[in-house]
Amino acid sequence: MKNIACFDVGGTFIKYAVINSQGDILTKNKFPSPVNDCKNAVPECIIIKTKELMKDYLLQGIGISTAGVVDNIKGEIITATDNLPGYAGAKLSEVIYKELGIKTFVENDVNAAALGEMWKGAAVNKDTFVCMTLGTGVGGAIVINNKLYKGVNNGAGELGHMILNEKGQSCNCGCIGCYERYASTSAFIRMYLENSHNEGIEIPTITGEEIMLRVKSGETLACRIYDEFMDHIANGLASIAHILDPGLIVIGGGISAQGEDFFLELNKRFKSSAMASYAENTMIVPAKLQNDAGLLGACYITLKALKIYEDIPLPV
Repeated sequence: MKNIACFDVGGTFIKYAVINSQGDILTKNKFPSPVNDCKNAVPECIIIKTKELMKDYLLQGIGISTAGVVDNIKGEIITATDNLPGYAGAKLSEVIYKELGIKTFVENDVNAAALGEMWKGAAVNKDTFVCMTLGTGVGGAIVINNKLYKGVNNGAGELGHMILNEKGQSCNCGCIGCYERYASTSAFIRMYLENSHNEGIEIPTITGEEIMLRVKSGETLACRIYDEFMDHIANGLASIAHILDPGLIVIGGGISAQGEDFFLELNKRFKSSAMASYAENTMIVPAKLQNDAGLLGACYITLKALKIYEDIPLPV
């Protein structure tokens, strides 16, 4: 049995685990992400934590799932979000290997989550599917024949930046009317607050969970906003199905945690939005691995890279 040290680098926390080649999580925890000079601080934190793990585990490799655009061949961060200041340019694989002598492999967090779901989650035995996260933004990953489709510049899968409304809301990416401006948790909150204001009701702050409680209680405004929000999600999914015909769309993130009722309603609206042949042959299901998806994906990419197959047959 081989053990992999796995890390999932986010803007608030860095989650870590030791996972064996059968996908068993032997230990896991998290620590706060650095708040400055992340180019140097993130690999330093990973090195320190790995040294601690090496006291109890024999490690064959290190896998890293991380926010940002990643060059997975070099193990470098190309661009990063504002939540990880100064992270762009971090040479994770090179720096960590020089210090520890352990081969290290890096992948974007949504891509890693998709591979985790393929290996141990909602997409087991599926060689082609789309994985989406509906949270503060909308992230995406495309898997075709058991391999991530990345595009020519590692940028494929930016599903949140499909143009849903060419005369719509401005997006942080610089485009107008992006899908995530209508189908993310932050969009759901913004829509509710804006409409409350228009009705003369001033609400300083609210969470998506609190709005959903209002939906379940039958509040008219909340129900109207939720109805519009669900239509936006379903319409975007129909476009994805029409372009990729993936057969399976796995959805994770905050709003998807609403459970069975959410997915029943979403599938119903999707079938109304999509062309009949796609509606009949596309399943929309919740992600299964939750916070462990990126860690398991990081393990998966490392096992594949190291060609460690003796304990479990990994998809090719």
